[in-house]
Amino acid sequence: MRRWGIRKKVIFVTLVPTILTTLILGVFFTQSWVGNIEQLLHDRGESLSRQLAAASEYGMFTGNRSLLNNLSNALLEEQDVRSITFFNARGERLIHTGPSLSDEIGEENLTSNKTLTLPNESNSIFIAPVFLQDLMVDSMLEMESRRTAPSAVEPIGWAVVEMSHVRTDKERYKALLISLLLILGGIAMNVLIALRMSRNVTDPIFELNNAVAKLKEGRLDTRVHTNAGPEFEQLESGLNAMAQELSEAQAEMQQNIDQATEDLRETLETIEIQNIELDLARKEALEASRIKSEFLANMSHEIRTPLNGIIGFTELLLKTPVPQQQRDHLNTIRKSSEILLTIINDILDFSKIEAGKLILDRVPFALRDTIEDVMVMLAPAAHGKNLDLVPLIYSDVPDTILGDPLRVKQVITNLVNNAIKFTQTGEVVLRASLEEEDAEGYRVVIRFSVSDSGVGLSRAQQKSLFNAFSQADASTARQYGGTGLGLVISKRLVEEMGGQIGLESELGKGSTFWFTLSTEVARNAEPPAPRDGLQQERVVYLEQQKTTALSVIHMLRDWGMDVDEAKSPGDLLEKVEQAQYENRGYAVAMVGVTRHLLHSSQYRDLFHTLEVERDCRSLILTPTLEDQEGHLTQLSSGHIAKPVCRDRLYDELFMLIHGSPAADPTLPAVQDTDATAPRSSETPRVLAVDDNEANLKLVLTLLADCKVQAEGASSGFEALSKARQTRFDLVFMDLQMPGMDGLETTERLRHLDERSQPMPVIALTAHALSEEKDRLLRQGFDGYLAKPVSSQQLLDTLYRHTGYRYQDASRPEPTTRHDVRQRSIRPSSREKQLPCVDVEEGIRLAAGKADLAEELFSMLLEQVAFDRESIRKLLERGDGQELLERVHKLHGATRYCGVPELRNISERLETAIKRETDDQDDLTHSLVSAMERLLIWAEETEWQAMFRQRQGETLSDS
Repeated sequence: MRRWGIRKKVIFVTLVPTILTTLILGVFFTQSWVGNIEQLLHDRGESLSRQLAAASEYGMFTGNRSLLNNLSNALLEEQDVRSITFFNARGERLIHTGPSLSDEIGEENLTSNKTLTLPNESNSIFIAPVFLQDLMVDSMLEMESRRTAPSAVEPIGWAVVEMSHVRTDKERYKALLISLLLILGGIAMNVLIALRMSRNVTDPIFELNNAVAKLKEGRLDTRVHTNAGPEFEQLESGLNAMAQELSEAQAEMQQNIDQATEDLRETLETIEIQNIELDLARKEALEASRIKSEFLANMSHEIRTPLNGIIGFTELLLKTPVPQQQRDHLNTIRKSSEILLTIINDILDFSKIEAGKLILDRVPFALRDTIEDVMVMLAPAAHGKNLDLVPLIYSDVPDTILGDPLRVKQVITNLVNNAIKFTQTGEVVLRASLEEEDAEGYRVVIRFSVSDSGVGLSRAQQKSLFNAFSQADASTARQYGGTGLGLVISKRLVEEMGGQIGLESELGKGSTFWFTLSTEVARNAEPPAPRDGLQQERVVYLEQQKTTALSVIHMLRDWGMDVDEAKSPGDLLEKVEQAQYENRGYAVAMVGVTRHLLHSSQYRDLFHTLEVERDCRSLILTPTLEDQEGHLTQLSSGHIAKPVCRDRLYDELFMLIHGSPAADPTLPAVQDTDATAPRSSETPRVLAVDDNEANLKLVLTLLADCKVQAEGASSGFEALSKARQTRFDLVFMDLQMPGMDGLETTERLRHLDERSQPMPVIALTAHALSEEKDRLLRQGFDGYLAKPVSSQQLLDTLYRHTGYRYQDASRPEPTTRHDVRQRSIRPSSREKQLPCVDVEEGIRLAAGKADLAEELFSMLLEQVAFDRESIRKLLERGDGQELLERVHKLHGATRYCGVPELRNISERLETAIKRETDDQDDLTHSLVSAMERLLIWAEETEWQAMFRQRQGETLSDS
């Protein structure tokens, strides 16, 4: 009804109540009229039937049919009487007058002592009983005798009167017709009244509406007069006054428009002149931008060229034996050069972002691996300041997403590096969590946050922190260095990737920098390798740094492992002893230490007890170490540097628990990193072209260190001359050279090369713009290396294009997840075991002579060292007889020495071999393990001093 017009509402309000009232009254009076007609017929039928029954008493009693027939004929003259029938007391029909009955009257209807009515659609039958009255006067005067007389109790017959409904139906239809006509007449009258009233209300409104429409069209001379009443007269006067004011305002406005048009014409002439000036300024700005880009490119080239020599020759000097002081100076030079290179990269990135030339990749990449790479790279800086660097990646974060891995790594590196830089004590924690996810789980928003316990920022500092070339305060650059572009670049990169960045900080309480990454889950990426080889394994873990413990325990429990936390070294030993006593010992004991605990005697005793006495494999987690000599890492079975990476931790635990490396589906990819690289058994010949003498010398020196035959050329002409004389397998080409640049030289080298597989040419340039690589590849180069060039980059390029791989025997191989394949580990003992060595028992078995016990123990060690390999070979050959002789001899030797474990196992094995039981192989393996534990105990323990100490105590007591 809200959308109805006024006319509809008036008609609705007028018609609905009157129509409803008319219908209700009409229905009510019609129903009453029809009911009265039917009730009248019923009353007449009962009355006539009772009168007929009283009149036929004598005729029914005497059986006078003539009298009954006369009564019937006389009653048929009444209106609506159709037929009359008399029945005797036995229910037999005596006489019937008129048409036959419409319904047969059964005997069950002739039993009532009262008048009975039988209605149907067209007729109604009234049955009245006939009673015989006592004709004696005295009896008639006594009411009680009249009621108790036999004739007054039982009827002598029945009189039946059938009444027709024809006249009643006509009256009913007549009543309905009259009521319908009255209702329709009332409704028609209501409609006419409603229409008349609605017109009186709506017609003036329509006239006002038309007047408003004319005013809207601009016909301001319109006036309206409705003569509809005082309410509309007030509205008419207001509308006419408004039209008058609008007319006056239009005239004034037209005058103002004419004046404004004249002013605008003059302004347009001025703007036209300014547009010409702006166009000239725009051309100048574009030219300035082009000059700036060229300046940045030239600056990059000019700065990177000497940096290439500085960093390269510094690394070469660090490979040579130099005094420690000079090594420190060289490290300072290298770090300073790397800082300068970082500053240059920041300035170039900022320039690319400002110029709108930043192009983001969209490729699938492993997010967890990217985060771990950043944390491992920055770990030395954090551990150098005794900071706890921890990545916390929640389990709901997808493994593989789509995006630009280099830019994501750049933002994370920037935030984590800043946190390390401005934190003196405490920890730096990187958290990655899933913030949003669509219904299909395809599009996600990941939140990264970097929290530190550093100096914090005030509100004023936070406002200017994301401005270019701005830092928290003026002293920050002097104390910590930097250009102030890192956060600006990070902010622009995050916004380009569709995310947001911000911070939460309080002065003196640390800071939390966060950013979100809106991306998609890589559906077609290969699923990560399952890590189900450690389920249900028990581990006890001792860690000094709570956040690291949280991260490691989260990974362990995600792999299905049962982790018990220890509060101290003593608590850890108690848990290991209790577990072995219950025959459910731990598979590995993990111990995390800080830098100041690396030489702790308490932890040294802890690892000795775990490895030697309890035969429980231990894994130590340490900060980044430069030198592992003399550290606790020499005492444990495994070692991992913090922050802990998933793959390395899983492989190390699998090796310590199962004694063999985990199956690695990625191993072929590691062995063959580039399937398209050609394989060559010969040393390739390489040509290096560079007009800078220092850079050329550096490249030649690096190639010479890799045992590669290399020649140098300082110009394009010299390069062509050498290419005509010698066949080269690879060319490193500088781009900017006087006379003939690198591009022209490369084109001429292509014409000289007649091989089916053209000679690869790698561009060497100090330009670091993003479009540089794509442009060089389009111009015919096979690769691109930005200065400064490292030896590893050269090695990778050589391998990719020639198949040559150089292995430097003097350089230690980097620690990878595959180095565990070079070791063989004996799993931990899970059951309660006897002591490996009991010195006091050995002295007691040697009749209290410590020197004799020492000699017997020494002889046993020699025999065990010899028999260990023999027993293992006999087990492989299945030579039971020879094995029995060896075990019997060993068992006899253990009877005179304090070696309870070895004595018990050798005795059980000897018995099993003699009885030929099924557990011979298991007992033989247990014997070999016990022999190994004994040898390890002897190697790790000063047992001679222990025997001699007991001997000294015995002599002092005597």
